Formats: sequence, C-alpha cells, structure tokens
Amino acid sequence: MEYRILYIEDENADSIKSDIESDGIYVDVLQPEGFEMDLNSLCKSAYDAIIMDFRLTAGIGKVDAPTFATTLRTEGDNQKKVPIIMISTERNLPHFENDSTSQNLFDMVVGKETFRRNHQKYTTRIKSFIDAYRIVVQSNFDIKTILGLDDSSKLDYRFISKLEYYKHRGDIYGYLRFINNSLVRAIGPLVGSEVLAARLGVDIDCNDFQSLIDIPEFTICKYTGVLSDTYNRWWFDKIQILWQSISPISLRRTIAQKRVEILNQKYNLNLKYAIPLKMSTSSTFWTICHEYKKPLDPTEGYQFRNRHLDEWLEPEYISLIGALEFPNNQEFLSPLDKEEVRSLGENANEKI
Repeated sequence: MEYRILYIEDENADSIKSDIESDGIYVDVLQPEGFEMDLNSLCKSAYDAIIMDFRLTAGIGKVDAPTFATTLRTEGDNQKKVPIIMISTERNLPHFENDSTSQNLFDMVVGKETFRRNHQKYTTRIKSFIDAYRIVVQSNFDIKTILGLDDSSKLDYRFISKLEYYKHRGDIYGYLRFINNSLVRAIGPLVGSEVLAARLGVDIDCNDFQSLIDIPEFTICKYTGVLSDTYNRWWFDKIQILWQSISPISLRRTIAQKRVEILNQKYNLNLKYAIPLKMSTSSTFWTICHEYKKPLDPTEGYQFRNRHLDEWLEPEYISLIGALEFPNNQEFLSPLDKEEVRSLGENANEKI
C-alpha cells in the first residue's frame, strides 16, 4: 500500500525525511513561508498524513505546530481525514506538554532524537494511523469493522455511546483518539503482553512465552482492529473463557507457580513463573507495576492516579519499591497511600 505524507519543517529536513522514506513512505517537505499562504496550500492538499515540527520559527512564517493543526482540524476538509503528527526536538516537548490547549490536536507526538533512534517503530506507527483513518472512512464508522469484532454487544454501553458521539459529528480524529486512549492503550477489555503474562503468571522474558501466545487458542483472542499492527493486545474476556476450558481453578485466585504448571502441562512448554518484585510477596498477579512493568498483585500495590479513567477501564498500580525508588511517582498517590509508602520506606531504612 502506498503512503505519501507532507513534512512541515523550517530547518533541515533531510535526515528525518531519509529515515521515513527508508521505511517505504514517500515524503514531500514544506518549509513555512507565511501562515496564510501555507494554510491555503495545506487546506487543498491531499496527503495521507501531515508531520510537523513544534516551533516553525526559523523562516518568515513564525508559527507553531498547534496553530497549524488547530486550523487544519477545523477548516481543512482533507485534513479531517488524515493523522497529524508532531516530531520535534526533545527540548521543545516540555513546552508542548505544558500547553493543555495543544494536547488534543495530534495523533502522535515524538521527539526527533527518539524517532531517529528507532525510526522503523515510529514509521510503522505512522502507517498504522494512516490505515486506521482509511478504515474509519471506508467503513463509515462501522464499529465492528473498525475494532475487528463479530459482535459489539459485549462492549460497555458508555464506550459505544462515546463513539456514537464522535460518529455523529463526523470527527474521525476524535473517534480514533478515543479508541487509542480508552481501549488500545489502557487496561480494560484489552490487555497488553505485560499484563497478559502477569495474569497467566508467566515470566515474560522466558523463552517459551512467545510460543505460548503463538498457539492458535491464544491467537484467536488477539485484538485485530485499528492500530493492532503497532500495539499487541488481547481481548481478556476471551482469555478468561480459554482458561476455563483448560482448568476449573480460578485464574485470579491462583498463585503464579500453579498457573504456569497448568499451562506447561496443557501445552507441553517450559514456561517460567514470574516472581514478586522486591518488597512484595504475593504472586497472585493481576496487573503490572507502572514503573517497572513487572507483575504485581493489586492488593500489594497503590493506585496510580495520573489520568482520568473511564468506567470500563481498570486502575493502574505502582509497587512499593517503584514508589520508593522513584519518589516523583508519589505525587500520583492518594494522601493515605503516600503516607503509608513513606512510613514503610522509613521502616525499611531503619532495618538496613
């Protein structure tokens, strides 16, 4: 499939352009000359995606990416149907992150240095967003096609209602942003590989974990909707049904070692069971530590309240060691949890 994007950059664009084109995307570069002139040109353009730097101030245009993006999202008919992505120097990103009015404009934001270190990962993600926009347009917002579902009735009605709101407005960007943030990149109906491994009790770094998830019974549980080519996710209700066909024992209440014994016996594998993080003891894992991305029993963790969670999503947790070794994480804890973490940390230091 062919991809053609416009890269708006006021400085030398050769290196990023070369990286993107090496991964099979054709790139046109636009150097801003004046807001009105460029805007008129952009509103008539028909690219598959638009990439821009944050500060476009080297030339005579003197405009930033949020200004362009805001106008394109509202006035550019063609641009309402394509992703807009920011690739900027790391030193500029804090300015963007501190501007709350700019947060809801871009499908993806990444630093130039980060992009160049792993350009294949990010160009794959760009292609994934382009394909997602195309699917929404071609399916006319059909939720089953977009999410790769045979039946959408198991989805939370509030999730469906929100998608219907964006559909009614014809807001493709809002529709996909909501799916990305409130389904794909969250713990809820879908889980990522780290959470899946934790709930199965498996050490994700062991050699046979990939063999496990490649088994047909597991692959049919995979999410196949938009953005699935860049984020590996599984429908956990299907995993639960699969487990029940393997063993009558409750997955949630079983220790990791027992879960892994059952899986090894069933599939003739050599899976290793996960062990608790330092300062934790329980192996009835059900989530992961926000800091370390390692298995955690929620009863031994602390709710990590760094963002609003929709009703169908599960809380994120941080382990005691994650909260102690990275104190900045404590600002996202409740006052009671914060006090408990500090107290336990002081007691641990006294024993050393």
